[in-house]
Amino acid sequence: MVDTAGVVDTGGSLSPGVGGCRLSCVSMNTPRDPEALGTPQTRHSQALRAAPAEQLHWVSWLRVLAICGVVTIHATGATAVRPDAWSTGVGALAIVLNRGFNYTVPVFVMLSGALLLDPGRYRGDADFLRRRALRLVPAVIVWHLFYWGFRVFYLDQSVAWQSALKLTLNGRLFTALYFFWIVLGLAVVTPVLVAWVADASRRAVLIAGAAAAAIPAMTTATVAFRGAPLNWVETPWTWWMPYLGVYILGWGLRGVVLRGPALFAALFSAVAIGAVIAATFRREGVPVWFTGLIGGYYSLGVQLFAVLVFLVAQAMVRPGGLLGGLCRAGPARVGRMLGAATLGVFALHLAVLSVSYDLPVVGGSPAASTVLELLGRLGGVLVVTFLLVLAMRRIPVVRRLV
Repeated sequence: MVDTAGVVDTGGSLSPGVGGCRLSCVSMNTPRDPEALGTPQTRHSQALRAAPAEQLHWVSWLRVLAICGVVTIHATGATAVRPDAWSTGVGALAIVLNRGFNYTVPVFVMLSGALLLDPGRYRGDADFLRRRALRLVPAVIVWHLFYWGFRVFYLDQSVAWQSALKLTLNGRLFTALYFFWIVLGLAVVTPVLVAWVADASRRAVLIAGAAAAAIPAMTTATVAFRGAPLNWVETPWTWWMPYLGVYILGWGLRGVVLRGPALFAALFSAVAIGAVIAATFRREGVPVWFTGLIGGYYSLGVQLFAVLVFLVAQAMVRPGGLLGGLCRAGPARVGRMLGAATLGVFALHLAVLSVSYDLPVVGGSPAASTVLELLGRLGGVLVVTFLLVLAMRRIPVVRRLV
């Protein structure tokens, strides 16, 4: 979803990196070059450059998990919001799946920050912005044109070009295409951030990231009290703002490896937050202020959820970790291949999902009526979309769009 394809080879080693950093109930020890120690502000970046190569298999696999979560959210959404959802088995399952993957968008932004904010791989402002523009601008244009045509020719909807342009700028031409504006906005501010993080300590990066993340969280939490909407930030030129905090935190937390009780606590907390988000979804009697704390991607609960998932994946998917088998040559190769396809899967799955409504067994209305229909539709959309995107990536010109 967030375009990190082509930035690094996420299945192998990356140097310079922060692989020497380990957190064990919560102690941080980063190798340093004694002769390179400078001011507190510069020690962090110097330590990163001195650290050994970092294994980034976890990035590929977390991207795969996150994009599967995005598809799950969209495939189960209509079923989860039915008024009687909690009273049916398929509705309750849809809610659990839908809300349980609520961390996906912030996690994608964190992964992007973990890779793009690396000063050791930065080759200058002009080079970065040129590469980002060549990668993102054609994709934004082509996929919006694609979904305009999809609405007109497949869904048989009347959408004049003026309306299509307005819907595009409001991120509502088709479900979730607004995310392209988030990626573009963060790309524009990245050169400024890289210049800062290059000389900042890890503590400074984490404090800045947490402070920036607190702004949208407080905005969401106080909506009912203030009586003001959030839509001021949902425009092409401001959509990136609520995600700036997790973008910075992605770099600040890269290389922080939880172990032992700290890892267990993070895993347990992530599951608990996901369970609370699902259990309180569209429930009567849930206080409005509590919904503001855990509802929506900007909220404190969801951002904390994303941070915990990020840390757990980083700790478990590495040689010697609980999911270290995914780092072996064969699985790592699969992870790289699937992880590189996430932008294309994000862009294409919406059309595949719409087409699935017209198919037998898994088709019908967007709201599934049986568990078989729900899971069959979800599995079918995932498999078909990945296969299509992997095939499209073999075509040189098309590869730049997916």
